[in-house]
Amino acid sequence: MQLNYFPINIEFEQYQISTELYSDERLTELRNLHNATHSFFRNGESIYISNKDGDENTTIGLTSKRSTFGDHQITSSLIKHVFFRTFKDRFPKYTPVDFYPFRFFSGQQKDDIIYDALPDNLKDRIAYKKLIEVQLRLTEINGKKKFGFLINIKRNWIFTKSCSDLHAEGYNLIGVEVLYAETLPGLDNILAPNEEFVGEIIEITGKKAVVNTNEGEKEYSLNELFIRKTKHNIRNYLTFATSQQKSDEVLSVIERKRSDIYNPKKLYKEIANIAKALFNDKGSPILFQNKEGFCFTVDSNPLVVSNTIELKNPTFIFDPAAIKTTNTNPHNGLNNFGPYDSSIFDIKSPNVLCICNKTTRGSFTKFLSNLKEGLPQSKYFQKGLQKKYDLHNVTFNIKEVQNNMLSDYLMVIRDYDDNKPHLAIIEIPENFKLLKDEDNPYYQIKAKLLALEIPVQFVTSRIVNNHNEYILNNIGLQIYAKLGGTPWVLPTQRSVDRELVIGIGHSWLRKNQYVGADSSRVVGITTFFSGDGQYLLGGKVKDVSFEHYFEELLKSLKQSIEHLSSTQGWSDGDTVRLIFHIFKPIKNVEFDVISQLIKDIPQYKIKFAFVTIGNTHPTILFDPNQQGITSYRNSISKGEFIPKRGSNVFLDSETCIVQMLGANELKTSKHGMSKPIQIKIRTPQGNYDNNELSDMLFYDLSYITQQIFSFTYLSWRSFLPGEEPATMKYSNLISRLLGKMRSVPGWDADKLNYGLKQTKWFL
Repeated sequence: MQLNYFPINIEFEQYQISTELYSDERLTELRNLHNATHSFFRNGESIYISNKDGDENTTIGLTSKRSTFGDHQITSSLIKHVFFRTFKDRFPKYTPVDFYPFRFFSGQQKDDIIYDALPDNLKDRIAYKKLIEVQLRLTEINGKKKFGFLINIKRNWIFTKSCSDLHAEGYNLIGVEVLYAETLPGLDNILAPNEEFVGEIIEITGKKAVVNTNEGEKEYSLNELFIRKTKHNIRNYLTFATSQQKSDEVLSVIERKRSDIYNPKKLYKEIANIAKALFNDKGSPILFQNKEGFCFTVDSNPLVVSNTIELKNPTFIFDPAAIKTTNTNPHNGLNNFGPYDSSIFDIKSPNVLCICNKTTRGSFTKFLSNLKEGLPQSKYFQKGLQKKYDLHNVTFNIKEVQNNMLSDYLMVIRDYDDNKPHLAIIEIPENFKLLKDEDNPYYQIKAKLLALEIPVQFVTSRIVNNHNEYILNNIGLQIYAKLGGTPWVLPTQRSVDRELVIGIGHSWLRKNQYVGADSSRVVGITTFFSGDGQYLLGGKVKDVSFEHYFEELLKSLKQSIEHLSSTQGWSDGDTVRLIFHIFKPIKNVEFDVISQLIKDIPQYKIKFAFVTIGNTHPTILFDPNQQGITSYRNSISKGEFIPKRGSNVFLDSETCIVQMLGANELKTSKHGMSKPIQIKIRTPQGNYDNNELSDMLFYDLSYITQQIFSFTYLSWRSFLPGEEPATMKYSNLISRLLGKMRSVPGWDADKLNYGLKQTKWFL
């Protein structure tokens, strides 16, 4: 395997660099005097100075020694500045978009995929080009510290016509979303102007525009404004400047070439070619250097790596004695053994309220019959919901609505005079997805039923009319979980420690995307799992904003640990390991929360780890030996150059990347490149003074990585393994729904904390 990582070669352990005592005024003064030849950056209370092109006899500051890896933050900044200035010297025609991450657009015409489709007067004014991104990382792969550059390629729109140009052409700018472009002082032709998404134009007078922003109405010069580079805005302008047909033709080029653009093999070759251009000159490595003797070269070949650990697919268990197991798909275990909790599950004859439109009753009842009884000729859903999950009888009570209006659905729910149903299955039209949250009957119906402690399974009319064994199989799994069932569990890793795995999810709520918009996170506190993957309970669900997150986290943890310690028979003196799967890089305040928890529950010895899991990172894994997989139904190969699921590399003692979607897991060849997830154990930052804490931290990255990999097989939305573990999946689903239902009048998240507490109502 190979990473998109190109090692930097530094031949010394120490280097000299000039420094001065930091102040804002002095930093500004130095940049004004010497910015053409020197770089200046701050670290701590010092200004660090790199002379790239100045007179060697001109001395600024005092010379001091620094350690290449011991002072890695200073070394990183120095590498970035030397690289940036060397790039500007070698490629003067390129204007980088950002200093860091370092980004620039390809200057080659072939990398603008709509060039040939545009009329001559719009070529190079509008483009869809390759954007190259370079990031620096310090790694410790196989125990060896190394700096290196990560190279990535994206595609972005370029639109160089200002709103002044568009207004002169007669284009209607009223209601158009705009960016304010500002060239930073001293950076003209060095960095592209900084762009901020400020709002939409509401009025134009002469050469000025009034823009509705989050700070009220503000006036800008038209030549400083540019339309926001979205597909919608580009389409509208192309239609104005050419024709509807031409506009559609240009945009269709992008859609046709999308699978080619993101083809993993092609991406690998493009990254390799960029590395050669950046780090080599006529076959010899470029020497990046300044005049104080700091210098380095960069390998033009990507780093070759192998799996750090062997990740094992889990065994699926279907009975408390762990006798009924399977090592393949959990679907097979359910068919052979039934669900894990079959002997104790208490809703053996669920009563289900079903609502459909009167015009689709025929197809809806056929759907329900197939869901209950199964498809006899199918491979995955022969048994149906009733037999596959060892249910005695599933009763469907079908009600009709005249129209797909919210009032019609609510009337049926209010007038339902039978016993309270265990579940509701409701057919909704596809176009509900297009409605705004506050106007969407989906969330209002869900809120009403959840308030009555009735979980709900929505199905669209399209699914009702076009269902198959795969769709029915997944819906059956979700229904059993929503009823409170446990389809399967995983083997627990043997340990004398008690263990809880805790997922903390989030979702963003923003008024709009303009700069300065108030935003808040809705935090899903929390989902608790045992080491074998059993969903123990959700912490008390609260729709909390980020500023109240820590207070609620501590309260939720204390209540949940007290509950679980009682139900699971913990003893005083037991060691309890808490592994948090969390959505954001940790700040020190989270460590303070756990310190307080440990003081509040002194009867247990608590060890813990905060682990972030996500794919917002620049690292990619390639496997040049993977020639792709051809399915029996499709002759087109998929997954070329993509490593197998479970491929992994430890980037340092706290960070691991794991390929979750390999060639076998990709649905089609159009899927493109699949990024690994990054698993990172977080530690206190800066001068964090808490000596007691170090003995409480759990650092076993191998153990945590295997556990996360196993938990990706636990999301009961689907039988297929996911990209993220159930801890994060469930917490994020809860948070997203809480955020969406905030807009429903009368909604109260506390209603979820009683009858539905241990069900998977959010699937």
